[in-house]
Amino acid sequence: MKVLHIDTEKGFRGGERQVLWLARGLRSAGVEQGAAVRQRTELGAALQEESIAVHELRRHQTWHPRTVAGLRKLARENGYDIVHAHTGNAHTLAWRAFAGRVPVVVTRRVDFSIKSNPVSRRKYTDPAIRFIAISNGVREILERGGVDPSRIEIVPSGIDPERVRDGAGREALRNAWGVKEPGPLVGFVGAFVDHKDPLNLIGAVPDIVAKLPDAKVVLIGKGELRAAMEERARELGAMEHVVFAGWREDIAGCLAALDVFAMPSRMEGLCTSLLDAQAAGVPCVATRAGGIPDVIEHEKNGLLAAPRDSAALASAIMRMWNDAAMREEFVAAGRDVVARRFTKESMVAGTLAVYERTLREWEGTRRRG
Repeated sequence: MKVLHIDTEKGFRGGERQVLWLARGLRSAGVEQGAAVRQRTELGAALQEESIAVHELRRHQTWHPRTVAGLRKLARENGYDIVHAHTGNAHTLAWRAFAGRVPVVVTRRVDFSIKSNPVSRRKYTDPAIRFIAISNGVREILERGGVDPSRIEIVPSGIDPERVRDGAGREALRNAWGVKEPGPLVGFVGAFVDHKDPLNLIGAVPDIVAKLPDAKVVLIGKGELRAAMEERARELGAMEHVVFAGWREDIAGCLAALDVFAMPSRMEGLCTSLLDAQAAGVPCVATRAGGIPDVIEHEKNGLLAAPRDSAALASAIMRMWNDAAMREEFVAAGRDVVARRFTKESMVAGTLAVYERTLREWEGTRRRG
């Protein structure tokens, strides 16, 4: 088996980390691979370090005939058996270049509604494409968008639990962030973007500190909503209880400093930040958005609140902090859930199984044709 990955993102976020882990795992399983990525990307450099052939897309536009022709030539010259598209634009490229020519698998990681324009309808309803949904929430969006359920398989994203275990520097970070003991210190890790709704968490701060006056909320990340988040905290008179920590590489240490992890999303494909927090032993509060209920089962390994409801989110955070026995129970359950269902190894195994089924189906169709 020889696989061509296509990823058209400029940056390196959660999806690109999954591609890198997948490529490493497939290589260990003896699968030959190549990757088509944009020029001078972190993902491309990381894949080259893994001795995986990287083909840079000089024209990443999904509509450009030269891009489509170049991908077809690439597949033909290198003998790729299957194409795996990892982004929305990559899906369009793979559909235009390969549907009906080479088996195509598309991973969808977001729970945004599928657009109703003709191109979207055609590329999602093409029977030659098989989809990987990273959660039940994403699967529901695909089905609502017209995808045949028989062409969808769920393979959750995975993490490396060792990457976030035993983080050091708890006391130093809490001192740096001005935490008054006993706290709590509530933390968010993620992009400051609309679908993750960090404004929802900031809106919860006044209710939290009214009952827990030493509480602080630290927001670790960066993004387009940073200015709006600061303005909202000022409007609420909550700036002294909110820390904007920026993006940090020492995520294990940051998680170790937290008492409660909060994910306030209004839309979410799955949320690997929640997986990291559980693997690190941090009790989690989140919203019932998208694929989050696949990760957090209410009152089993965390607490869930309605999306876009700051009061409900604040109530869940306070309930978590006020019940030490529940926190201990959820920490143990969360680690177990991650170990059983959400490791990078299980993601690789699940994806490889999809490839094998796709190739068997492809060969069967060709024989019948």
